[in-house]
Amino acid sequence: MDSYQGDMVSAKDFVDSLYRDKGFNKSKYLSKDEIVTICQNIGIFKLKGYVREIRSLPEKNIDDVMYLYFFDKYFSKILFDLTIRIESKLKSILIDECYALTRNHFFYLEQRNHKWSNYRIDFATLKNWEIQSRDGNQSEHYRHYIQFYLKNYDFSSNKQRYLNNRGLLNDLDESRYNYPPFKYLVESATLGSVNSFIGSLKINSQDIDKKVSHHFGVGNTEIFRHYLERLNEIRNRVAHGGRMFNRTYRSATGIGKFQSFRQSINNHKSMDVFLFLHYMLNRLERYRNFEDFKRKHVAKLFGELKKDRLSDDESFGLSNKYTKKDTERIKKVILRRMSN
Repeated sequence: MDSYQGDMVSAKDFVDSLYRDKGFNKSKYLSKDEIVTICQNIGIFKLKGYVREIRSLPEKNIDDVMYLYFFDKYFSKILFDLTIRIESKLKSILIDECYALTRNHFFYLEQRNHKWSNYRIDFATLKNWEIQSRDGNQSEHYRHYIQFYLKNYDFSSNKQRYLNNRGLLNDLDESRYNYPPFKYLVESATLGSVNSFIGSLKINSQDIDKKVSHHFGVGNTEIFRHYLERLNEIRNRVAHGGRMFNRTYRSATGIGKFQSFRQSINNHKSMDVFLFLHYMLNRLERYRNFEDFKRKHVAKLFGELKKDRLSDDESFGLSNKYTKKDTERIKKVILRRMSN
């Protein structure tokens, strides 16, 4: 393997190279200093993904590169909000379904309640429940429920009351973690941890994934597992600021209107992801067809971008400076890449 020999390029040099070497037209809406500032704020590496999308077009404009980025960030914000709502729904249903089968708050620590023999709670979730000294910070007038719990309850007492002489999960670290009731743990858990609980838990011979998937209109637990994997993929990408509008995503089997609406688009692209998230929130039933959905949700993204104050400030008002003709032109590029 060769050693890396890439150049060290400043934001200004990168912008100049687009004009000089890549044939990009200079901005007709922003000054060079504004373009360089935006480039510095975004980062060259991240911006290259949007440059690649524009450089294949007959007319290459630096403005379009910037517009793509700010549209994508606004679209990402919408996707992130949808994943948050789905996560809240998942957590609430998971807690309700489990507590309908047991009155033991600590059932999740019993091996008999898991289908996976090597089940472990992920570190990111457990870290919230590390044992703290009782003289810790109490400056908040209304303390967070985790802080309150850690200050007032201990696992040894709960273990004796709820888990005495029961076979527990391997690798429990009682010296480090004050394992809380399931409802508290789930509320503070990562999405990945919630998904693993859904997949692993089985209480009184009842598979929890079957119980939960029913609330999302999915009868097949294998299909639902793929839904959760796709949801986690989307969340990770938006949370880490990844490009969204033109990326490829893992597959998910269509059901009902989710299947009928997606007939004309690539099932691995972001338009399908947008449909998928609305389906998981049971929102597709209100639309007559895919065109109705696009008109009420997708087309509105471009108008909403103009009204988004943060995007307007960061882009020096770029989206509002775009003419109607330029907006329609770049809109066609975006919608094509979201769908195909």
